[in-house]
Amino acid sequence: MADIVHNLDQPIGALIDIAVREFGEVEFETVNVGGMSLEVLQIKNMQQYLDKLIDKTRAGKKITLPLWAKIWPSCLILGYTLTKFPFSNECSILEVGAGGAVNSLVLAKLGHDVTVSDVDSFALLFSKINALKNGVEDKFTLHRVDFTEDTVEKHFDYIIGCEVLYAEEAFEPLLKFLSSHLSDNSTAEIVLAMDQKRQGRKFFDMANEQYAMMKSAAKYKDRETGEENVVNLFRMKRKQA
Repeated sequence: MADIVHNLDQPIGALIDIAVREFGEVEFETVNVGGMSLEVLQIKNMQQYLDKLIDKTRAGKKITLPLWAKIWPSCLILGYTLTKFPFSNECSILEVGAGGAVNSLVLAKLGHDVTVSDVDSFALLFSKINALKNGVEDKFTLHRVDFTEDTVEKHFDYIIGCEVLYAEEAFEPLLKFLSSHLSDNSTAEIVLAMDQKRQGRKFFDMANEQYAMMKSAAKYKDRETGEENVVNLFRMKRKQA
């Protein structure tokens, strides 16, 4: 999927048609974050799409699961945190591994301009559709970025990411990417959210050399199982000499 490029400068209807051709039926889900109501595009029959991918596997084709399409609990918790966050005026913000860009929608609704990045072109397609649906397209700048090898050629006052620490081999390049794109301002900050089950300890051990970190935990109840789970939030600032 990642090697496909879409023309995102089209009306929302044409963009939804592209999504339907790939994923089948799609629908907007109303998501509430910190008192904010957002319309987020979802794949209506995910199992049917996964069956389609399994058929491709049998044919010997490489597949990529659309994990970016899921609205993760950690994403909602990060979104709520952003509604309470003390952002500086006219700050620059980058979201890495944005998926459908729920957190960028939150930031845009708060009045911030956001650079939205993801390696998957379909994630960027959904991000653009979501921006148009929620009337914040003028606040979005979209970039197709593989943070293990690409650059954005800009520095940001804040960098946010949700569930980006899922592959250990990406820890070192991700840290390099974050450090290369974080502004030198004393208030510049990285904010990451992840399910407690994904520790990412090696990443944070490496990051500890450069960053002062503050960790907090937020509990939530799984809607399907009723189990209580935990999302960890990490705020990272460069250590001052």
